[in-house]
Amino acid sequence: MSEVEVILSTPLARFADGETKFNVPAGTFHEVIDRVYDRHPALRRRLADGSGNFLPFVSVYLGQDNIRDLDAQDLAVPPRSTVMIMSAVAGG
Repeated sequence: MSEVEVILSTPLARFADGETKFNVPAGTFHEVIDRVYDRHPALRRRLADGSGNFLPFVSVYLGQDNIRDLDAQDLAVPPRSTVMIMSAVAGG
């Protein structure tokens, strides 16, 4: 099966059963994200608003590219790609 590697920042791992790396089937960007949510439902409310848009403090990268800089609507995520999901950590 053609898969994509998903990497979560450490703070998000607690909403993903402790996983920081796992694979999901390749597809469009939205299919990949839906598969991430299917695997770890608690991530949905930590990453997206009620309309499915990523929250402002969430950064998602496809390879080296920030997904906000790409037209992600039907963007294909090829097998063996990496999707990195990070959330900002506040502190001081």
